[in-house]
Amino acid sequence: MLTQKLPTQKLTHRFMLLLFWLLLAACSSNKDTTPAGKYDNGVVIINEGNFSDSDGELSFWNRSTQQATQQIFQLENQRPFAGIIQSARLHNNRVYAVANRADKVEVLEAGSMKSVATISDAARLINPQDFAAVGNRGFVSCWGPFSPTFSRDNPSLAVIDLQSNQIVNSLRLPAFPQGILAVNNKIFVALAGARNVAVVNPETAQIEASIEVLQSPQRLLLDANNRIWAVCSGGFARINPNTNQVEATVAASATVRPNGKATMNADRTRIYFLVGGFNTPQSVYELPITASAMPTTPIFSQNNLYGIGCDPQDGSIWLADNNGFQGNGTIIHIRPDGTRIGTLPAGRAPNGFLFR
Repeated sequence: MLTQKLPTQKLTHRFMLLLFWLLLAACSSNKDTTPAGKYDNGVVIINEGNFSDSDGELSFWNRSTQQATQQIFQLENQRPFAGIIQSARLHNNRVYAVANRADKVEVLEAGSMKSVATISDAARLINPQDFAAVGNRGFVSCWGPFSPTFSRDNPSLAVIDLQSNQIVNSLRLPAFPQGILAVNNKIFVALAGARNVAVVNPETAQIEASIEVLQSPQRLLLDANNRIWAVCSGGFARINPNTNQVEATVAASATVRPNGKATMNADRTRIYFLVGGFNTPQSVYELPITASAMPTTPIFSQNNLYGIGCDPQDGSIWLADNNGFQGNGTIIHIRPDGTRIGTLPAGRAPNGFLFR
């Protein structure tokens, strides 16, 4: 039988064509085809809940659909959250939701909001408030048990092994804490019961410095220059985390005194903060990080403002209206100049946000 040989040029052409398709297939298979999580593109709304009912929950506003979904923790885990949520922080694609009354930290997979673990410790996690982490070590500020006169005499910082989700240590603090922040591989703790910010070494879980700021520091923010701002009832203090020194202060005025609720704008060059108490109207003020004095005119005012956040994607401001703790709250969406964008429903007593 006679066979016909193909010309060498035609064989080379077919080989090159086959090689091209093989390379194309290889490139396609190396693409990250992991689908985005259900809760990866939007805003998580933290609903504190009513203290007597322990009905804290999470809501979610979807950027694509522009719709809000309520009670996403119960929706994804088939059980109520059952606690008063003080804060929720994102670390290594997990959400750490800190709840008092139940005295626990719920660890959630950020994209699905499925519970990974529930951290509790009857002796070392009492009235927890806030969370921060360095590597595989988490830290939770705790008020400790209330005395018969409702003072907080045994405040602490709980230390969590984030691989085992177990509390492994507890550091006694000199005054009751509130917000905490991880910067430069150090943990900064706002001691609201004093005038200080404690600096904790995450490896030894010991206080290595104490920074005197202003009266009652509540929250700590990081600006564009890697400086920490302590939000105090007495004003603002700017801290250099490299030297643990206060570089500047902006004292509260007679009419403008921060209530502890504050956030940075999208590029971290301005602070938006709330002024006013439970029985007075609350106002939103704006402070540039270069300012030397308090602003005098608010950009927005309304009763029952209980939380504030800034969306880093568009710079808009999100405000939490707790509706006087009477039923569910509302989220007010405004521009940086204070003009309204719109509103959306929330759960009971919304107090903060996670922007995804």
